[in-house]
Amino acid sequence: MTFSAKTKAELCKIPIDDGACALAELGGMILFSNTVSYRELRLTTENGNVANRASRLLRALFGFDFDRKVIPGTKLKKYSFVIDNKEKLDRVFEALGLNPGKALFLRLNGALVEEDETRAAFVRGAFLTGGTVLEPDTGYHLELVTSRFTLSREAVALLLELELPARLAVRKSNNIIYFKESTLIEELLTRIGAPLSAMAIMEAKMWRELRNTVNRKVNCETANLEKTATAAAIQLDAINKIAENRGLDTLPRGLRIAAEARISHPEATLSELADIIGGGITKSGLNHRFRKILCLAGELSNGKKDGALRYD
Repeated sequence: MTFSAKTKAELCKIPIDDGACALAELGGMILFSNTVSYRELRLTTENGNVANRASRLLRALFGFDFDRKVIPGTKLKKYSFVIDNKEKLDRVFEALGLNPGKALFLRLNGALVEEDETRAAFVRGAFLTGGTVLEPDTGYHLELVTSRFTLSREAVALLLELELPARLAVRKSNNIIYFKESTLIEELLTRIGAPLSAMAIMEAKMWRELRNTVNRKVNCETANLEKTATAAAIQLDAINKIAENRGLDTLPRGLRIAAEARISHPEATLSELADIIGGGITKSGLNHRFRKILCLAGELSNGKKDGALRYD
């Protein structure tokens, strides 16, 4: 089961009454459904929970059900519930504040959504028939889809009244109302009655942030190890050059101690070497000694094998 299906299953468990919230929810389902005309109201969905909830809302509000119900079979993959009885259509359209004439113009009736509770119920209905939400482990994206331009703008305004600012886009002649911020998606799902799904997104975000933190630390530690290994290799190369050409016993005591410590501990960091050497030597002081060793090796490379080396 997809995360969208799980979210819709959670929403469909919300108790149904015969009040304003039920009517607002049914209005959201109808306006974001597949076909609404003066001749019929058709709800097509792959989700059996959504189809059954639409039937329960109709019965609770009007005392009747859909005229025809087509259940998925071997060939048909979706539920298709239809009302084409004129008397039933007129009652539903009147309750939703829609004009049942031949030029049916679908838009949101403000009287349905005067309170935050009814606004949330309308959005719940819209999500059930026209919405999807991405798997939390994949990313953050929730959208409502409608082919109706005016309705999409009205829905955005309604969401703004719920302090849920949405974005708008057009995709293949459909108007897409969408969210990409995890906090807004969590808030929307909580407001419409799916707190468990909202919690799943929070948990996924927490684990993603934890993994990113661990990866950053690992990458940082790996980079530091590579940096230490590279620096140690350069230091050893310089020490070997001095040993081969002049001998380490020609070095001042402090440089010789640093060189011998590096030879004995080729993988140690400067801090670790400083602790090994002891005597109050600091990481900075040890780094200064190695810079002198590198300078001496550089002088040898420039032809001062027999000349005096500068140790200052």
